[in-house]
Amino acid sequence: MTSEVKQLVDLSPSVYDIAAVSLVPGPQQALCVDWLLTHTTGPHAWGAPPHRSWFDAYISTYAAAVALRNAGRHRIADRAFGSLPGMVPATPSPGPETLTFGGLVDVLDRINAARGWTAPAHPAPVRAVIDRERAKWERMRTWSDFYNPSLSIAGYCAERVYGDPGVDLARFLEAFQAPNGSIANSPGASAVFLLECERRGRPLDSRRLVQLKDYLHSRTPADTAYLDRVPHFVTAWTVMFHHELGTPQDPPCTPRALDELSRDLHHPSGLLCTVGADTTIPGDTDSTACAAIAARITGRPAPKAATLDFMIEPGSGAYRTFLFEHDPSLTTNIHMAALLDLEQDHDRLLPVLRWLQSQTTQQRVKACKWHLSPTYALGEMARVMSRIDHPLARSLSADASVELTRTQNTDGGWGAGASTAEETAYSAIGLAAAAERNLAGAGWQRSLREAHTFLSTHDPQLTPLWLGKTLYCVQPLVHLLHTTAIRRIDTMCAPK
Repeated sequence: MTSEVKQLVDLSPSVYDIAAVSLVPGPQQALCVDWLLTHTTGPHAWGAPPHRSWFDAYISTYAAAVALRNAGRHRIADRAFGSLPGMVPATPSPGPETLTFGGLVDVLDRINAARGWTAPAHPAPVRAVIDRERAKWERMRTWSDFYNPSLSIAGYCAERVYGDPGVDLARFLEAFQAPNGSIANSPGASAVFLLECERRGRPLDSRRLVQLKDYLHSRTPADTAYLDRVPHFVTAWTVMFHHELGTPQDPPCTPRALDELSRDLHHPSGLLCTVGADTTIPGDTDSTACAAIAARITGRPAPKAATLDFMIEPGSGAYRTFLFEHDPSLTTNIHMAALLDLEQDHDRLLPVLRWLQSQTTQQRVKACKWHLSPTYALGEMARVMSRIDHPLARSLSADASVELTRTQNTDGGWGAGASTAEETAYSAIGLAAAAERNLAGAGWQRSLREAHTFLSTHDPQLTPLWLGKTLYCVQPLVHLLHTTAIRRIDTMCAPK
């Protein structure tokens, strides 16, 4: 399994980023356009099927249409533009909230206008998200730490700079250019930022601009994801799930990766970035919590959770994932609860448990905003809460286990659409943890055996399920989850 994982890049390719990179003249341009022409997911459509993720289909198709129009493929581009309104349901679920979907649609509109092209008329739900994210960008832009890469996500969403005269490009470039020449290790952000530099025609640091162009010219579609790499993400989640097997001292990670994870946890901002220390994206609370748990599992030092107090949302006691977030997420607070419990910090833990109960019981929230499938949040709720010795936590684990058992597919797997290895593994690992503490309710053995059959007869599917600028898959993690879930079920369901 370890040798297999080493052959994978961290993240699956991103339609949006490949389309954005193709807008920059250079040797990568033709490769990106050819990739777009051969990676449609429906007639005149890119990204996820609309019934599975309308916003991924919308932004992927819109970006591909702009790229193809730029490449002179007007007939294909026009058909793609025409398909956009039909992708949005009459009563859509909320879109992703990362200064991306609404912000990117807004920027693609500006690129169309700057080139004399007609932008599509967006349906009302899309316009609502554009307005919401535009207002958040305006709040960020007047923030004193806007140009501070330790706290500001402006580099990650540098596309928003396009057509915005209020941004100082020279200062922005100096603040957010990463050592590899990119803007915040984001291909799409890098490409559109360069387009804005060229649109304004103002002289900037030529050395930095050469580095930025070299970075973009070196892109190939196969390794153009929404971020270049996420080594700390892979390391932290690998240790966390591998620990379910009871072998904490032997995770399938190199000692160097674990040492770097622990080192970067001590960033002055208090936050760990999944990309690593040599970047210009701030860390986030979820990644920091999971990395701190991984460090403790492997006997490495990690700061106290109290260093994250500035991420607590006033009035709720819940933790925001990043600054300027509209509302906290389930899994960020599930993982913070795990970290606080490890530290026996009950003063901070209890408000988080109460918030989780209010969200799942009163608000009936089941999904995490950073993942397409509710099985991720349900599996993590069942797994993490089963280990916390508090009545609220036990109740949350039991409720999640009941929901997991209820939503298992007839083929033995789990999936928001068809069953996948990743979704089945989250569910099985969570259900097994709850069952160990008698919280899973009736029928858990049958559910786990059926999950074992599914996982044993299906190779891991690398399905884009995580939410970034578009959907993506953390490819090495899927293989680890698949193997861990099978071994976990073997242990729980073996004859006594």
